[in-house]
Parts: sequence; C-alpha cells; structure tokens
Amino acid sequence: MANLENMSDSDAVGADGSMLVGRKQLTLRERAADMLRQAIIDHRFPPGTHLKEKELCKMLGVSRTSVREALRHLESERLIDTVPHKGPVVVTLTSLDARELYQVRAALEGLAGELFAVNATDHHVSQLGLVAERMAEAARNSPPDVTLGIIAEFYQVLFEGSRNQVCAQFIESLNSRISMFRRMSIASQGRPVAMMQEIEEIVRAAVARDAERLKQACIAHVEAASAAAISQLAASAEEA
Repeated sequence: MANLENMSDSDAVGADGSMLVGRKQLTLRERAADMLRQAIIDHRFPPGTHLKEKELCKMLGVSRTSVREALRHLESERLIDTVPHKGPVVVTLTSLDARELYQVRAALEGLAGELFAVNATDHHVSQLGLVAERMAEAARNSPPDVTLGIIAEFYQVLFEGSRNQVCAQFIESLNSRISMFRRMSIASQGRPVAMMQEIEEIVRAAVARDAERLKQACIAHVEAASAAAISQLAASAEEA
C-alpha cells in the first residue's frame, strides 16, 4: 500500500485508474468523499450500486472509519441512501428529482444573474466572456468531462460576480446532484449547440448590464437544461 503521508494531490488518481487517497491539506475523510462523489457523478458507481465498506477501504486505501465518515457526508448530499439490511446505495434519480432541483436552480441562478448585472466588476464580466469562449471550444472539440469542468468555472464567475454569499452557498449545497443531472443534460442530442446559444445570450446580457435580461437568460438556460435532463431520464427508463 502507498505511503499516505508522502502522496501528493497528483497521486490521487493513478495512471491505472486507481482511487488511492493521499493526505495533503484535506482530511482523509474529505479526500475519500471527493473521490467517491466524483465516481458517482461519473457513473463509475451507477445508480443502485451497493457501496461495500470493505471494498471501498481497499479501493481508497483508507480506514473503515474514514470510509464511513465519507459515506455519511455523501448521504447528507443525497448522493447515497442507506437501505435497511443492505447499507449505502447510490441514489437513483427520478424525473421528479430533476424537476424539483431545476426549479430551485432556476430561481437561484436567475437571482445570481440579476445581481451580477448590478454588482459584478468589469473583470468579472470579462472573465465570464472568456470562460464562455473556452466552453464553446470545448463543446466542439473536447470530451464531455472537459466541457463540464469549464461549465463549473462559468458558474463560479457568475456567482462570485453576484456578490451574494447566501445565494452562492445554497447553490453549492446542490452542486453534487446538479453535476449528475448536468452530465445527463449535455449528453442529450443537440444540447451542446443549444447550450452555447443560451450561454452567449447570458454573456451579452451581462455585457449590457441588463439585470432583467440577464435574469431571464439564466432562467431560460436552466429550463432548457431541465428539459434535456428529464428527456434523458425518460429514455434511460425506457431502455431499462
């Protein structure tokens, strides 16, 4: 087993796809939770997967205590459920889950957009445009994981520029499930092209400092993403 004390962040995911957890700044529980969260979002652990502590300890290279703490944390994020007589299981997301989550997300991101138009610095506006350009390039030429990472950057700029920490904290608490649905949404036929049209309208409204236009652009983008994710969920249910 690798020496956990000497592992760096770059050692966390090995070339062989291992998920060994290193010790640097984050606690082992935090690092284990990060690894498990990403594995769930990436469908390395698909919905319905029974997460066995012994196997996770071996996979992550940490103690059972760290694994249990990580699982409790992910349960608080509603990524796993604890099933009686079975234990922790990766949640199976439903169309109702998506609809409810996107309703809240639309309200929060609409507010963030409205506030961004008023509170963002010129640097924030410039950064929003630059990240959107990178997103467009990734959507055309890169794997979905790259695009998803840039989308996260885009929202980070949007919420930072809104200057409302409570709004940002609420959306942060939803990010894990949002990431799962976002992966479904972007896989929908034609979604990357439509998404970029929506993002471009957000940027144009931000540059114009038009609060109502930016609010409505953010809401429209979330509603379109919601429809795409729900469509993907329906298609998966039919295949099953």
